[in-house]
Amino acid sequence: MIAMDTSNVPEAEQFAYWAAHSRGARLHQRVPGPFLARGDLWNLGGLQITLTEVDPFIAVRDRALVNAVESDYLQLVLLLEGGIAFETEGKTMQLEAPVAFLRDYGQPSTATSDRMRCLILYFSRDFLEEAVGPVAFQGPLASVPELTLLRDIAMEMIRFFPAAAASSAPLYATILRDLAAAAMVRAGASGRIDHTSLLASAKAYVAAQPPGTLSVAGITAALGISRSVVYRLFEREGGLLAYDRMRRLRAAHRAMSNPLNTSTLVELAARYGFRDQAALLRSFRKAFGSSPSELRQRHARAALPTDRTPTDDIRMAIEGID
Repeated sequence: MIAMDTSNVPEAEQFAYWAAHSRGARLHQRVPGPFLARGDLWNLGGLQITLTEVDPFIAVRDRALVNAVESDYLQLVLLLEGGIAFETEGKTMQLEAPVAFLRDYGQPSTATSDRMRCLILYFSRDFLEEAVGPVAFQGPLASVPELTLLRDIAMEMIRFFPAAAASSAPLYATILRDLAAAAMVRAGASGRIDHTSLLASAKAYVAAQPPGTLSVAGITAALGISRSVVYRLFEREGGLLAYDRMRRLRAAHRAMSNPLNTSTLVELAARYGFRDQAALLRSFRKAFGSSPSELRQRHARAALPTDRTPTDDIRMAIEGID
C-alpha cells in the first residue's frame, strides 16, 4: 500500500503536492486555498486500486496530452460520495453518487468534480480486454447488481490486504478484473462491449497456450477462422505472434520488477517461452528500452528507503501499470 495525505504539507503546497501524482491529466484547483486529499493505493500489477477523498478539481485530458502519454489503461471509477461532471465527445454528463463510470486514457475527456470520495480501479488495457473484449466506450455505466458486488468485494479485499501475501496479488487482480468485466458487460449498451466477441475468444485462446507454443495454424483450427481474420483481429498489436510475444515480455517484466524474484534469465526465458537467454534479452531491450539487469537495479534501489514522497510512488505505480 502507498498512502498520501495533503494535510501533512503546508496549505500553499497542498494542491501541487496532490497534482504531482499523475502526468495523465492536466489538473486544476476549482477553489483557491487549502486542498485536502487523502488516498491509499494498492499495486496489484495489471490493476491498481485507489480509495480516495479529494477536494474539488478539474482533470483535463485533451488530444495532445493523450498522444504524449504512453500509459494505456482504463479507469473504472466507483463514486461513493459527491458528484462529478464528465465531458467526452462534446457531451457533458452530471453524475452523482452512487454511480460508476469508465474513463479511457486513450481518449480525450474532462472531469470536473465536487468534493468526493471514490474507489478507482486502474486496469491495464490488455489485462482488462483479455476478459471483456475490446473496449470502445467511456462514460457512466448503468446501475446493475454486478457493480454493487464489485464495489463490496473490492472494499472487503482492501480491509484484508494488510494480512495478504504479496505473491497473491495476481490472483486478487484477476478476481477483481473478472468481476469488473461481468459488470461492464451487464451494464454496457449493445455495441459498447461485446463479451463474446471474436477478439475476446482469440485472446482467451492465446492466454491458455503454454508460453512459446502458440501458432497461427493452431488458433485458426481452434476458432474456425482464416489467417486473414486472425491478422485483422490482432492488426493493432502488429499481428498474433507480436501480441503474444509482448504479452509474455510483460509477464517477464513484472517478474523482474519484483525485488524478491531471484530467477535467472535462463529460468525466465524458459518460463515465458523464449528460445534462450539471448532471445529474451534482445526482445526485452527492444520492447522496453533497457536490459533486465538495468530494470532489476532500478527496482532494487526503489525498494530501499529514499526521499521519495507517496505522491511519487503513486505516480510511478500508475504509470507502470502493465
